[in-house]
Amino acid sequence: MSQKVNVLDKLLNVEEYRRAKEFLVRYLAAYKVVEQNLSLFDKMARCRDVNDFVSAVYEGVRVKDRVLDKLVEGVEKNELRVVFEYKNVSDLRNIFNVGQEHIELIIGLAREDPKLVGSYISALALAYGGISERR
Repeated sequence: MSQKVNVLDKLLNVEEYRRAKEFLVRYLAAYKVVEQNLSLFDKMARCRDVNDFVSAVYEGVRVKDRVLDKLVEGVEKNELRVVFEYKNVSDLRNIFNVGQEHIELIIGLAREDPKLVGSYISALALAYGGISERR
């Protein structure tokens, strides 16, 4: 199995990688809506090496508390829409949060093929339909 197929297979089929990917994608989707900074996704998709990938992830995660706070605030003010059910609006902080273990797993895969991982994660986050601005 080629290296690219192996990396993609892990992201698609290995539960721990799938779960890590889902947490990172959900967080980045919230980042996209709250920060409205698409350049981060271009940076992730154009990674030439794992250092580029780590730098892009850092750029997105360094504002995590602000993004999650604005997400909750936006839903409370009815400015943002989340398409799935939740008990309390504060639960969204956990639903859209990404943890250290998730990032470590994804960066481990990015060591094998940073451009593939960055492009795939970026595409999924940009396509994510679970959160949007109300118009």
